[in-house]
Amino acid sequence: MIGDAVQYQELVTLYGSYGDGELVELGRGMADLTEMAQEALKGELKRRGLKLAPTAEPAEVRVFTDEELSDMRSYAALAPAECTFEFEDERGASAAYYALTAADIEAIVLSGQSAKGDVRGPRVVVTPKDAERAAAILSQPVADELRPVADEPEEFDLPRCPACGGEETLLESADPVNQWRCDDCGNVWLEDAVPSIE
Repeated sequence: MIGDAVQYQELVTLYGSYGDGELVELGRGMADLTEMAQEALKGELKRRGLKLAPTAEPAEVRVFTDEELSDMRSYAALAPAECTFEFEDERGASAAYYALTAADIEAIVLSGQSAKGDVRGPRVVVTPKDAERAAAILSQPVADELRPVADEPEEFDLPRCPACGGEETLLESADPVNQWRCDDCGNVWLEDAVPSIE
């Protein structure tokens, strides 16, 4: 149907204008999109080589008794250095805590200055048996979902026409590569085929 093709092309153009982070975020809620929107989104993700990380099952929340919490806090205050991971802010410590508990590592977060005279920042403490595994997990680069989201959307510059240099260009298709058309001269070109200008 012609209406479907037009709507699909509008979605392709829309998703093509999104930044990588926006596309990945939209992809996480893909089940909420129409079938056509899902296909257009999958095509744009594939074109950019972006992959959606499988959503982790929420970690089962363990409720500690007051006695267990007291024991853990007592241990945490005296824990060896290899079991303690310091962070600049509470957000970083919380992200680390959730990353560790998702890997079935028992951890506790101590906020900065939890004891009188303590000048350290927030930290996460694990048991000695989990220290090495925790260090490996926390040494990984910060996942995109833990990075702060920029207030400003990523800006996308439309390509200039290679024939006339015009700026009025339209994305005609994105499968398998972007096909552009110049409104000024009518030239049609594929994005990958544009020679690099030095």
